[in-house]
Amino acid sequence: MSRHLQVQKKKSMPTIHKVLIALIGVALIALAAVIIFGISNLDNLPGGPGPGHIDIDPDDPAMIIDPNEDDERPRRPDPSPRPRPELDTGVEHYNPLTGEAMDLGKSRARPIAVVLNNLAEALPLNGVSKADIIYEYPVEGGLTRTLALFQDVSDVQKVGSIRSARHYTVQIAHAYDAILVAAGRSPQAQEEVRTLNVPFLNEVEGPLRDALFRDRNRVPGRRVENLHAVVTTGERLMLWLPEYSFRLMHEDNYEQSLSFTADAVPQNGSTANEATIRYSGARSTTFSYNQAQNAYTVRYGNNDFIDANDNSRPSFTNILVLKTSVSLIPGDNSGRLNVNTTGSGTGYFINGGKYIEINWTRANQSVPFTYTLSNGTPFDFGVGKTYICIVPTNQDTTFS
Repeated sequence: MSRHLQVQKKKSMPTIHKVLIALIGVALIALAAVIIFGISNLDNLPGGPGPGHIDIDPDDPAMIIDPNEDDERPRRPDPSPRPRPELDTGVEHYNPLTGEAMDLGKSRARPIAVVLNNLAEALPLNGVSKADIIYEYPVEGGLTRTLALFQDVSDVQKVGSIRSARHYTVQIAHAYDAILVAAGRSPQAQEEVRTLNVPFLNEVEGPLRDALFRDRNRVPGRRVENLHAVVTTGERLMLWLPEYSFRLMHEDNYEQSLSFTADAVPQNGSTANEATIRYSGARSTTFSYNQAQNAYTVRYGNNDFIDANDNSRPSFTNILVLKTSVSLIPGDNSGRLNVNTTGSGTGYFINGGKYIEINWTRANQSVPFTYTLSNGTPFDFGVGKTYICIVPTNQDTTFS
């Protein structure tokens, strides 16, 4: 046998050993691929690495940013979901916020109140055409913010952008026995949540933020996505609400104070084809009457009020202006405000191209607002949506 052949024979190995080595090599390559892929996708895994932070307001806690959280699909809750309250479907009742027909079960549910940012940079908003009542109220810097109330949020495609709550935001939500949704809160708001025991879905803190997510493409081309990206959907809210410990239905003795009629045009009212409500030197909102729709459209300064979900212009049957005292919180370095939501005051009711002076009262923070004409007579709202402006007493409202 030649030397060359002897050397090759000495180096050869049994076939089974070759197979084992090949299998081990394939396994090591596969394991390395899994590890590399897993590291690159940790943010997509439950319990993955913690997200970063960014302030949305000088006075609010840091907001959570997850670079992979653009997926709008709601994550299924980990715990076994508790049964949702049964709805008495097929039984006609009325939406307590609009007077429109609604199943009894839905009409007895606690409404969802979502804090929305109405800065020009955040427009257009999502989901506002589905809101039953929208409040606009002052915040620091001469600006305003809105609170949108939904009696039935289940079919709302997207709602946002969601911003932080103030203590009077909590008080307004409490007037409707509502579940409050926000992205952050002032210290005063947090204290008010505890005092009034208001259910609070806060995107910033704790597990309750699971109902919200970030859509940083909602204002394309603007470098403000971190401030105006927090949104939710009706699907996600309906998925997560049963997971939280708070009550989802009104108590049996709860009564809403609003009453409705098909024709609520103020008798002997003055012309209000257009109404401009001024909140400060930097902020005003204008309502224009559309006779064909018998409702008002809205402008924020020069910006039309549009729902980004379908590019529609929301319209409102009733406009309410509530004048109240607004002042700086003593010793507050961030310019936060006290906006009075209890006691009494004056204002205007606008409907059908007419307006009339009214009075508002609220005995304490645990009861709804009530409204009367100047002579003390209660009045009905028109069936449909309502926009409520809470304005400082020293600011003007003009009509034409």
